Amino acid sequence: MKILVVLSRLPYPLEKGDKLRAFFQIKELAQKNDVYLFCLNNSPIHPEAERILLEFVKEIHIAGFGKIDSLLGLAKSFFDGTPLQTGFYSHPRNISAFKAFANKTKPDVIFYQFVRMAKYSSVDFPKVLDFQDALSANMGGRAKKSNIIKKFVFNFEASRLRKYEAKMFDLFEKLTIIVEADKKAILHPRQEEIEVLPNGVDDAYFEYNSPKEKEYDIIFSGGMSYAPNVDAANFLAKQIMPLVWEKLPMVRLVIAGANPASSVKNLASERVIVTGWVEDMKEWYGKSKLFVAPMQIGTGLQNKLLEAMAMGLPCVSSPLANDALCAKENKEILLASEPKDYAEKILSLLNNQTLAENLAQEGNKFVKQNYNWQTNNKTLEKILSQAIDKRRG
Repeated sequence: MKILVVLSRLPYPLEKGDKLRAFFQIKELAQKNDVYLFCLNNSPIHPEAERILLEFVKEIHIAGFGKIDSLLGLAKSFFDGTPLQTGFYSHPRNISAFKAFANKTKPDVIFYQFVRMAKYSSVDFPKVLDFQDALSANMGGRAKKSNIIKKFVFNFEASRLRKYEAKMFDLFEKLTIIVEADKKAILHPRQEEIEVLPNGVDDAYFEYNSPKEKEYDIIFSGGMSYAPNVDAANFLAKQIMPLVWEKLPMVRLVIAGANPASSVKNLASERVIVTGWVEDMKEWYGKSKLFVAPMQIGTGLQNKLLEAMAMGLPCVSSPLANDALCAKENKEILLASEPKDYAEKILSLLNNQTLAENLAQEGNKFVKQNYNWQTNNKTLEKILSQAIDKRRG
């Protein structure tokens, strides 16, 4: 197949979950198909990005945009009833560039990521949309944890996203999403047509040889400008860790991830290391004894949990995060809700090496069996092929 992939961001470096998903989908699809990439970009381009991506794709078109483009797009969306994020990423100049690129490459099928890219769908080719998450539910969850102004904005966006998500069934031949829980959050009579396509884990995480001597006790990772991660980092450092430190005052916490928000930077202390961007997250997982992800808001599958489990770290997280992961509680993962619960689970793992090792082994086995890029992308290939057949009728 000749496949054109359409993204709202350049999928390198891999500091965000959507970039990681796109990168490995492209890498696997390129094994047997000709893949072309059209992506938007509004930030400095990593010097290695194009070289690395061109190892897999035949051609890349990077469509730049700036603040004025985004403001004009936001204004247009405000008045035409579409989600604001759709307007942020939709610009007449770039839509025209995309149409020209599609007509030039003449793909058999086009694969889009996120509903925010739906305004780029008015071309006459079979099309598949990856919802990734139920963004309407994500925004609704963020509204509950926000101040009055942000609450209004998030609820406004959630309402528009719910209506817009429903329209995708008429614009695309096939639809995919990462987890079953988000599928159920897309409210539409044809909801069952959405195919669940999980993420995977790079084999390098399973194969990494971690040092036996650990430098840090606890690690939490992710894009640290993303609101659910910012919320979780603050919850961990301010509410959970003081209870841990009462019993084990020398425990050290690492908060690792790109572009930390000011509230995350302010958590840094003798016992809390805030790294900012790191070149290789595996090194930091390898230096740590256990992984804690106290997610309170957000939707979708947490790649950070998959990576940590693949690295053989015992993991503690929230029921919200495990709704997507579906690991067995007390066998493959420990779950907690309140600060006291988290502290007790953390202390039990730090004080009981046998418990920690058993949990780590079972978690590693679970991820290896259920989250594999090669297997999942065979399913994606099938879905893309079905979209072509559906268009042909």
